Amino acid sequence: MEKRRIRAAASFVLALAMVMSAVGCSSESTDTTASETAAESSAEAAVSEETAADTSAADESADTEATEESADSEAAESAFPFELVTKDDQVVTFTKVPETVLSTNVNVGDELMALGLGDKIVGTCNNNSQVNPLYREEYETIPEFSEKAPSLEAILDLSPDFVYGRSSAFSEKNNTTHDTLSSYGIMSLSSIEGYKLGADLDDVYQDFYNLGRIFQVEDRAEELVNGMKEKVAEVEKKIEGTEPVRVFVFDYLADDGPYTCGNNFTAQLIRHAGGENIFIDMDTTWATVSWESVIERDPEVIIINDYGSHSLEEKLSQLKDDPALADISAIKNDRIISVTLCESFASSMTADTIEKFAKACHPECFEEE
Repeated sequence: MEKRRIRAAASFVLALAMVMSAVGCSSESTDTTASETAAESSAEAAVSEETAADTSAADESADTEATEESADSEAAESAFPFELVTKDDQVVTFTKVPETVLSTNVNVGDELMALGLGDKIVGTCNNNSQVNPLYREEYETIPEFSEKAPSLEAILDLSPDFVYGRSSAFSEKNNTTHDTLSSYGIMSLSSIEGYKLGADLDDVYQDFYNLGRIFQVEDRAEELVNGMKEKVAEVEKKIEGTEPVRVFVFDYLADDGPYTCGNNFTAQLIRHAGGENIFIDMDTTWATVSWESVIERDPEVIIINDYGSHSLEEKLSQLKDDPALADISAIKNDRIISVTLCESFASSMTADTIEKFAKACHPECFEEE
């Protein structure tokens, strides 16, 4: 009997222990589940807050971009209208940023390309030379509109917003003066060096400043001009103290003699390079001279313009195969170089041209290169 009571008591204690253990496990499980649930809720809240923050930041960024675009648009609108004086003192009013452009000469096409405006050029003309190698591939994909200066009818058929070119593109002969184009609502401008006697570096710089203002890319224009100025300064420093070298520019052989430059832009590039155009005294930009006058002035360097209807090889032959020219210093010493149209006229290559001329005139100053 006593043993049965002991066994019963022991069973009760054992049962009670099992119940208590079960209760403890249940409590731990409940606590763990609660902790996990709280952690998950906290993480979800953090993600929600992060998403909200990202959304807010994106909204703020979009608002900022929209504000900047609006400000840029307002600034562009406030920049117009304005006027520029061009060839023959004709005044052109610019009313908006041009979207379609006709480039009437290779060197002005080069200026446009240098400013990143290639996508606006819808036609090119007078492609008798090449633009800067940096932009050549893109430029050559643009349709060639005409092999010569276009007529008014052709321009009206293309209907560009803006026509840019050398002064020869805007003539009474073709009825394409700036005033005429303006009467049809077409904006236009001549490259300054193309019509200005004694045009110099400031004129090509002004070309870029004008285009920068017209197309609202003034920062890019400023960057280009500053780069050109720096290179010119470097070249002028290298040749400092040297004596000017006599230079003759051979454009082509006309019926009555060689066609050459007088007091024009190319002559000024020669001056910056430490040379002197032997016909700088002419009161004109271009003219035909006699071979006798060339022989008399005896150039030490000859620059051949490699463009136009006569090839470089043909021009070289005209110089070297004529016995009457054999004693000219430049021919006798084989100091003859050639330049493309973009190198000799206003373009993005102007500073490079001065360096090229300087190396031809004063090679001793560049021997370390």
